[in-house]
Amino acid sequence: MSSCLSQEMVNRYKEGKCTANECLRIKSHLAECEKCRQTVRSTEARGAVQAQSKELASSETEEDGKLDKSPAVEDEYPTRTMPGVSERLAGAGVLGKDTIPGFENYEILQELPPGGQAIVYKAIHKPTRTHVAIKILLPSLLGSTRARYYFEREAELIASLDHPSIVRIRDSGIIHGQYFFVMEYIKGQPLYRYVEAQNLPFRERIVLFNKICGAVTYAHQQGVIHRDLKSGNILIDERGEPHILDFGLAKAIGLGELAQKDAMPTITGQWSGSLSNMSPEQAAAKPELIDVRTDVYALGMMLYHILTGQYPYDIAGSVLQVLRNIQEAEPVRPSKITRKFDRDVEAILLTALAKDRAQRYQSVASLQSDIENWLTGRPITVRSVSTIYLLRKIMVRHRYASAVAALLLLIILSFAYVSFDLYLSAERARREAEAIAQQWSSEGARLVDYSHQLMPLAFAKFLQVWREGNYGLAQRIYRYLKDDSKEKKAAYFLLDRRELAEKYGDFREGFSEQDTWFVDFVLGEHYLKKGDKEKAHGAYRRSYRALMRVTAENRSDIDKFLEEQIKSNLYELRDVHSTEAVEPASSTKKED
Repeated sequence: MSSCLSQEMVNRYKEGKCTANECLRIKSHLAECEKCRQTVRSTEARGAVQAQSKELASSETEEDGKLDKSPAVEDEYPTRTMPGVSERLAGAGVLGKDTIPGFENYEILQELPPGGQAIVYKAIHKPTRTHVAIKILLPSLLGSTRARYYFEREAELIASLDHPSIVRIRDSGIIHGQYFFVMEYIKGQPLYRYVEAQNLPFRERIVLFNKICGAVTYAHQQGVIHRDLKSGNILIDERGEPHILDFGLAKAIGLGELAQKDAMPTITGQWSGSLSNMSPEQAAAKPELIDVRTDVYALGMMLYHILTGQYPYDIAGSVLQVLRNIQEAEPVRPSKITRKFDRDVEAILLTALAKDRAQRYQSVASLQSDIENWLTGRPITVRSVSTIYLLRKIMVRHRYASAVAALLLLIILSFAYVSFDLYLSAERARREAEAIAQQWSSEGARLVDYSHQLMPLAFAKFLQVWREGNYGLAQRIYRYLKDDSKEKKAAYFLLDRRELAEKYGDFREGFSEQDTWFVDFVLGEHYLKKGDKEKAHGAYRRSYRALMRVTAENRSDIDKFLEEQIKSNLYELRDVHSTEAVEPASSTKKED
């Protein structure tokens, strides 16, 4: 069997009406054809849902405990809340293929997968030769006020919406007592089946989902809540454009809702929507809580399914168990299903799937805004904004500018590194040069290093090298003497090459009366260097006498050191005025 199985052949196969040879050929074909295996699985699931619908309809007069029999996987099919195809056709009477009275302008091609309260035919509008879908209310429901109301309202709501991603109404009315409306025919696949068949990349799936959000946002702006959004109600055409179908359970905000007391959320009076994508408030049978956030939840389920291939919680159990999971089970984080799942998209999904309506996106427009933020690389609103997160988003969004900025930053850092390395090299060279200079005058350098702690020795060393005429070293020692100290003033005075008359006045004014002895000492050093021993002797003698008048408490360590220096100088100059010579510091006497 080379060609794929027809739906009629699949139905015969599942009902056991095929011959032995036909069963053998079908099984052989199913072993090779995934598409036909999927058709068989779909037929099985459709039969299970129809059985569930019978049970729900009969349960209006029975206890809820009788609902624990049926699975709830129905995402790939239109919403079914009424009896199955064979039962509907049995009561339809004249609604057979090519024999629909009043529809002479239409060529009926085939019956499409049925909805909950109507038969849907694919047909050709003969005058325009365009494909259409004709939806006819089941004859068995003509006596139901609610059924007629919901059918008419679906046509009214679709007609009020003008959006490229929402199926359009072409005609509606009543012919021979048959309620009908004609829609444009969409040739395509349900959302999940399409993204899997096309193997769409992660980002392309979100782009497609964003278009669906745009259509739902438009419907909400027109006052229409779909209440049954799922993959089976969204067809993707050959151009990859989505189309939203089946507004049979839609709710019109502020428009003509049925006012009678017997108005119910659905035809059966149980739940509005499909179990696979049902929101917690729908599962709790609280229609007063249903608003635009119900569609937000359904969209979150759809996005979760097409991105992970799974549902956020188990929906394959009994009806009561599924309803309990919808209301209580927390969604499994997508990152636990798919490694490295995008954290922003995960945050969007978990926000849309919040059990508490107040924690969800408050509108599909808000959900779509974050989807577009993610697509354009901007920060999303449902994540805490940190500096690192914002920088990462900016860099991803502006890749070229970020690359240029990174290159410039690298150049700047490289230049800074080279400059710093050159600075360190120059600093090392300077330190090495200073070390060499210290080696040339090790003794003087040691005195300089300890000049502030060992001022007497530093000043004594200054006097020594100054007397020896080593003015270079004397200049270096001078720089390390304590600022504003009398020793530094004395060193400046002695290094000054001007005549004594020119510099003595300024030097003398820098000292108090208590320090006149120090002025005479420095003056004696000046005379001694010049070779005038007599004047040097007189200056030392005045210095010594003045120092003797300074009390011991007012003398510093250097004063005591210089006292010994003055005595030593007077001793060496004793030949000039031997009668007034001062005894040297030590008591040892030498014979001439």
